[in-house]
Amino acid sequence: MTKEGMTIAQAADLLGVSTRTIRRYIKSGKIQAELVPGSFGEEYRIYEIPSDLKKEDEEDLSLQTIQTPVQFMDVVRELHEKNLALAAQLGAATEKIKQMESQLKMLNAPGDNTPDKAPKKGWFERLWQKLGWTEKA
Repeated sequence: MTKEGMTIAQAADLLGVSTRTIRRYIKSGKIQAELVPGSFGEEYRIYEIPSDLKKEDEEDLSLQTIQTPVQFMDVVRELHEKNLALAAQLGAATEKIKQMESQLKMLNAPGDNTPDKAPKKGWFERLWQKLGWTEKA
């Protein structure tokens, strides 16, 4: 690190997090930073990264060496659990989308086109009428 300090991007690369996370750390006081004049306005410079924020190799799965079948099965089990959790989230999101699509179809549902009925109103007019924002025709 130079005496000019690190930029937010350099600190993010060093910690293996996003630049937004570094900005949150600065705002919360986890990282001390100083505003200095830059070529496009003021920018943060970070002179020291606290040791408690630095990545530890034993917590990062990608840096672990799998030496026994038991370790391999533990990693597979952990990944399987994460996969199941993500699948449940995807299922819930899919169901919510289907509900919203059916609500949208109800708003766009064609009315009776018989000659004795009034001409079809737009979806927004039907919605306003349903909510009581306009007089019923």
